[in-house]
Amino acid sequence: MSVEELKNLDVTLSIKGTTEAIMKAIDTLGGGPGDSVVLDVINTKLLEVDEAFERPLDSPEVFSRLMGIAGKAGKNDLEAYCQEQINMIKANDLHFRGYTWMYYGDCVKATDLLGKAAELAPKHPLAAKDLKTAQKRLDKAHEDLVKAELQIEKNPDKSEPWVKKAVAIAAMGKLEEALPVFDKAISLDPNNPDALGKKGAALEGLGRFKEAIPLFNKALEIKPASQIAKKGLNLADYFMS
Repeated sequence: MSVEELKNLDVTLSIKGTTEAIMKAIDTLGGGPGDSVVLDVINTKLLEVDEAFERPLDSPEVFSRLMGIAGKAGKNDLEAYCQEQINMIKANDLHFRGYTWMYYGDCVKATDLLGKAAELAPKHPLAAKDLKTAQKRLDKAHEDLVKAELQIEKNPDKSEPWVKKAVAIAAMGKLEEALPVFDKAISLDPNNPDALGKKGAALEGLGRFKEAIPLFNKALEIKPASQIAKKGLNLADYFMS
């Protein structure tokens, strides 16, 4: 691809096409005097992607290849930008995993992963925010457990305090221990969509997707708007496929 073709490329038409065009442009770089011009055009196109889609080009290979070339060519700003985007892509994966563990109910693992994401990419739009949420839930877990146990003493035949106890146990990173407590809540109220959905989420955290799916489906029969059940089914489909 020529410099002029790259200059005229409309990045909004296709992210895949833009990625392929930039990779072809990188292939033309050979350490000659013309590299500086090509790098400047590539830089412009990458910034256009940022502006058009409000996110960087999702291609670690582009940024990895480009970073070394930019450094050798003395394009320090481009080199720094590439490193930032490599970190952002890694942080996106950490954030997804951390946010998923928060959904499962395990705030210990969620805090660890979200903390790594926030540290790696301070500009990540969600990592720091979701880290605070996970930390807050983890910090409250012991207090919530005590409150739930007091409620159980007063009303042992009510489902909701058992759900609260199970959620607090799960938040401390004890998903397996939370399961029989969820079972107690469900035995007291088999039609409690919160208990069904949250037990399903805990099962997913343990990798037991096939056991979780019927719980989500039942929760949706009782409460069609259940977000925890809808998300659980989406995650089961994603990870099982």
